[in-house]
Amino acid sequence: MIVVWQKFHQTTQLRFVKNVGKYTVDGFKAYKYYMAIKLHFTKDNFDVFKNRGNVKGTREAFNARNDRYAFEKLSRKFPVDKDLIQYYVANFAYGNESAVYASEEAETYLLEWNKRKQSITKIFSDDCNRILMDAYKNKIKEDGIFDLTNKSYSSILKLFLGKQVNLETVRILDDFRPIVESWKENTSMLLLWENEIRRIQKSKGFVKYDTDKVAKVFNSFMEEVKEL
Repeated sequence: MIVVWQKFHQTTQLRFVKNVGKYTVDGFKAYKYYMAIKLHFTKDNFDVFKNRGNVKGTREAFNARNDRYAFEKLSRKFPVDKDLIQYYVANFAYGNESAVYASEEAETYLLEWNKRKQSITKIFSDDCNRILMDAYKNKIKEDGIFDLTNKSYSSILKLFLGKQVNLETVRILDDFRPIVESWKENTSMLLLWENEIRRIQKSKGFVKYDTDKVAKVFNSFMEEVKEL
């Protein structure tokens, strides 16, 4: 099975070239989708868009797995490919790697993912205001908001780790002003927060938004940042 991942609009998103959302899923496909998304979010050298979702595995090997029934159960719950893919993406993006085996918790993450998608511009605006309020309160300048040093975290990363700013917001900020790649250059911080930083970076292409609306919010945010 060859899965095709296509880039379009201002951001990339997971798609099939033909009949998107109309392919039915069986246990084997559910397993291969899972492996593709898992590799994407946990390995630096695997990009699901560039690799077109290709992962090794045969149906015979899948049938020999002890956990194949868990994937077959998921295929019945999410019989349409795009819905199952979103289920996996939501969980790996939020740091839950047990989506196959802990369905109740996993569905909570999916619900939150879909909820945020529906109000992404407002969430981004609210989070930008929260970043500004933190900067005013702690007398942080522009560099301190974005940059990571050996002596201090950027306020954006600190707020994200403290669950005061959403992953989607950090992902969008990185789209407009690249910051995550520079964070990765700080080896001491990367040792502590490698998985979290990777999740932010690997969410690119899955966090979708109206570029024009979000750009207005970002530009307004940066105007206030410059005045700090």
